[in-house]
Amino acid sequence: MGLKLSRKIRNLRNFFLVSLEKKSLLLYKIVIIPFSVLKFIYKKNHKKSYHKYSDNLDNINKYEFKKTSQNNEDGIIEYIFNKIELKKINFVEIGFDYYQNNSLNFLDKVNKGLYIDGSKDKIFLLKNIIKLLYPFKKIKVLSKLIDRDNLNEIINNYFNELEIDFFSIDVDGNDYYLFENLKIRPKIICIEYNFWFGPNIKCSIPYDKYFIWKKGSLYSGASLNALCSLAKKRGYYLIALDSNCVNAFFIRSDLKNKFEIIDNIKSFKTPKKYPINDIIKAREKLLNTRLHLFK
Repeated sequence: MGLKLSRKIRNLRNFFLVSLEKKSLLLYKIVIIPFSVLKFIYKKNHKKSYHKYSDNLDNINKYEFKKTSQNNEDGIIEYIFNKIELKKINFVEIGFDYYQNNSLNFLDKVNKGLYIDGSKDKIFLLKNIIKLLYPFKKIKVLSKLIDRDNLNEIINNYFNELEIDFFSIDVDGNDYYLFENLKIRPKIICIEYNFWFGPNIKCSIPYDKYFIWKKGSLYSGASLNALCSLAKKRGYYLIALDSNCVNAFFIRSDLKNKFEIIDNIKSFKTPKKYPINDIIKAREKLLNTRLHLFK
C-alpha cells in the first residue's frame, strides 16, 4: 500500500512539473530548484546501505556501501582513498545524476572537480546546488557531449596539468573509447562495464560520436574483459567490481602494491536479481548484435 501511494505521489509530482515546464520555463526553474536541493540534501544525509547484490565476492566487497552513489561505489571509493591516504581530491566525473553519482559522497574533501554531462537539466540542477551548498569549492559543472576527440582538451583546459586522483566514466556507450584515448593518468579509474556480455568476450558497441543509450536497452558499453585488457596496456590494474555488477575500479601501476589485484574472469559477478536462464537468453541475443570485437 505504501509503495503504491509513493508511486502515485511521484507520478503526480512529475505530471505537475512537466505541465509547469510547458507553461513557463522560468517558473519551472524557480520551483524545481528547491525540490532538487531537498532531494540532494536527503541523499547526502541518507543512511548507508550495505546490501550485496551478487555472490562470488572479493575481499574488497566487504567495504561496499551505498549512500549517494547508484550502486555500492561509495564504500569502495572510500576504502581506496583511505588506502592511498588521499586528503584533498581532484576528480573528473563524466556522466552523472545531480543527486546520485560517484563523487557526491566526498565533495567535502574536494580540491578541484569537474562534472561533465550532456543533459542540460542535470547540469542546471547540479550547478545551482553546488553554488548554493559548496560556494567556495572549485567544482565546475559542464554541459558537453563528450567524445574521444574533445575529451583531453576539455580536461586539460580545466586542470592545467594538475594530477587527477579519481576519474569516473559512465556514458552508457562509448566508455571504452574514452578510456582508450585518455592521455592523462589518474590514480584511480572507475568505469562502467556491461555484464550482459559475459566474462570471456572482449567487445564493445562500435564507436559512435552521437550514440545515445535508450533506457532499458542492453545494447551499451563494453565487456569487462575488453576494459581489463585495455587497462593492462595502459598500466592499470583491476582491484574491485561492485556487487551490482556495474563498475570496475582500476588503480595506477605505481599504487598497485597497496591493493589485492583481482582476476576479471575469476571475479566476474552476476546480479542475483536476474534468473540465470534470462541472462543466458539475453546474452545470446546481445552477442548477435553489431559489436566491435577485440583480440
